[in-house]
This record gives sequence, structure tokens and C-alpha cells, in this order.
Amino acid sequence: MGETEFSALLIIQNFSPDLFFSAKQQKRLSELMSLWGLARDQGQALPPKQQAELDTLIEAELRAVAARIAALIQQESS
Repeated sequence: MGETEFSALLIIQNFSPDLFFSAKQQKRLSELMSLWGLARDQGQALPPKQQAELDTLIEAELRAVAARIAALIQQESS
């Protein structure tokens, strides 16, 4: 069997609020995800306003992940 090269970046989220994603944002994201799950289980969708808010919070959390990674990289290089 030949050698296989593998490279990965592992980020472990501690789910604690930080300057990139606040406790208020985390709480609301959790609430909306619960509502989304209930709606999905009933074969329904969230109302458009709630879906838009959920989408916005998901995008904000993704941006926060990128910001955390950038901060870690900057910290490692200094």
C-alpha cells in the first residue's frame, strides 16, 4: 500500500461568546435553529422574516469563524 498525504486544519469551537460573535447573537441563533427544526419536522418552513434573520446570523457566525482563524494566524506569526 502506498503512502497517502493528508493535510487538515482542525478548529474546535468552544461556543463561548467572543468579540466576533456575541452571547446575544448565539442565543438568537439557537432560538431560530430550534424553530427551524420544529418547522422542518412538520414539513414547513420558517416565516420569511425569521428565515432571513437566521440566514444573517449564520453568515455572521461564518464571518466570525474566519476572523477567529485570522486572529490565530496573526497571533502565531507574532
